[in-house]
Amino acid sequence: MGAGDLEILRRMWAEMLSSTPVEMDDAAAERWWHPEIEYVEDPKWPGSTTYRGREAVIRAWHGYLEVFGSVEMKVEGLRDAGDEVVALVRLSGISKGGDVPFEHLWAYVCRMREGQLAYQRAYWDPAEALEDAGVS
Repeated sequence: MGAGDLEILRRMWAEMLSSTPVEMDDAAAERWWHPEIEYVEDPKWPGSTTYRGREAVIRAWHGYLEVFGSVEMKVEGLRDAGDEVVALVRLSGISKGGDVPFEHLWAYVCRMREGQLAYQRAYWDPAEALEDAGVS
């Protein structure tokens, strides 16, 4: 992936994670996400599916926020994998209702198109994401 695309992803993640609670609004999605974005949940996620288009992906992210309640996200690294980038993102917080703390390091394999995020595949296991992207 080109240095320009990697920088776009850095800025996208920084903006998305700068708001607390984490949220994704239509303006941010239009700025950062390709109109035909595809988001693929890890098959380990209960009821996992694939979302296509900005509106569907926004609904998916809002659905997560409804379940998770208070969420903090921190990018722990972006790994260049040629035509893809692996984003390592730590999620932590308290479940909705305020009684169950959680923390997990997720990985996302990302692809860009026309300067916007066009594909994002979630991985529960970061090692699996790195292996699938060909990063040692």
